[in-house]
Amino acid sequence: MRTPWGHGWNVLAVAIVFQAVVVGITFSCFSLWVTPWVQEFHANRGLLMTANAGATLGAGVLMLFAGSAMDRYPIRWLILAGMAALAAGLVLIALATQVWQIIALYSTLIAVGFTLAATLASQVLAAKWFPDRIGFAVGLVLLGSNLGGVVMPPIVGWLLARYGWRNADFASAGLLMAAIAPLVWLVVRLPAEGEVRTSAPGPLPGDPAPDAEPAAWTFATVVRERAFWVIGLAFLGASLASYAFSQNIGPYAHDLGVGPQAASLAISVYYFANIAGRLSMGPLADRVDPRIPYWLSAALIWGTLLLTLGRPSFPMLVAVSALIGMGGGGLLPVSSALVGRIFGARSFGKVMGMVVPFFSVGAAFGPVIAAQVRDRSDSYALAFTPFLVLLPLAAIVMIFLNRRAIASPR
Repeated sequence: MRTPWGHGWNVLAVAIVFQAVVVGITFSCFSLWVTPWVQEFHANRGLLMTANAGATLGAGVLMLFAGSAMDRYPIRWLILAGMAALAAGLVLIALATQVWQIIALYSTLIAVGFTLAATLASQVLAAKWFPDRIGFAVGLVLLGSNLGGVVMPPIVGWLLARYGWRNADFASAGLLMAAIAPLVWLVVRLPAEGEVRTSAPGPLPGDPAPDAEPAAWTFATVVRERAFWVIGLAFLGASLASYAFSQNIGPYAHDLGVGPQAASLAISVYYFANIAGRLSMGPLADRVDPRIPYWLSAALIWGTLLLTLGRPSFPMLVAVSALIGMGGGGLLPVSSALVGRIFGARSFGKVMGMVVPFFSVGAAFGPVIAAQVRDRSDSYALAFTPFLVLLPLAAIVMIFLNRRAIASPR
């Protein structure tokens, strides 16, 4: 007989699929479109890269509101609206006649699509269906992002080579609406009342008995909560360091005299290790104080960045990529576990939507800081040193998270 948990697994499977396609089209395949845009519009690469930055920062702002909406409104409709926005953006990009139009569309419709139909929606679904195993469920469902980076680039690359970039955009929009949207419509929903059994941890000795139904958090009460700022600042520091390295692996390898094919191996190792970090740190955060896997992830990143101060060999570069990839992969599942522990599953979408922008800032500015230091010093030997200072400060911030707050959602 089917258990109440059965449909939760179906939802996670579909969340992995829609996240893979949306993340793959939006970010993993972005660089594949850049070269044909340069050739057609005679624009420089730096200008075109602002489209990617616009989508990242735009999504970060929109998530402040999207998370709350996912707690209040049918999430199926929000995901479908995001897919429709993304598909519309792709169609309009295919019709673009100037570069500014591409940048504007990435900063608006593409950002809306990613906000509503990618990682945040997947995290909310995981938290709502598996409130006692948020770290595990989020770590599992976020594999969709990695899957998108593996599966979508070959598909989009084939479309670009065979049909041109404009038709590749049309085809990507068609894939979303004809194949993925019906799957979301048929499967995705939040659990009904009583459908999910929980075994929330009891209060610590001396704590008052918890209310039967914790009150929903508001934006005002969240920003007044010290735990929110501790989580945000601690993960901002770690994500700045992680993204600074991951987005600079290619040029860093070039500076070390490593060829493109060997550099691609280091990049692949990073993302495979990223998966290992998600699958290991997330479940660990469910079983122990989530600060412990956070510190483990931060220590992996910090200790490995020390090796970049010299001129590592290619095997050492691969090892560095693996260890930083594992540390970086653990960050989002651990942050989700912390949010679930402290703020509860009922308000998970709202609070996580307020936490994810800290990651967006890290993704947008970490690589830029490292690249700027490299350009000024003419070497990557010093490019990652700012993060060797920043990461210990971020780890210290996490000490100020109240242990009783972690023990039981309020």
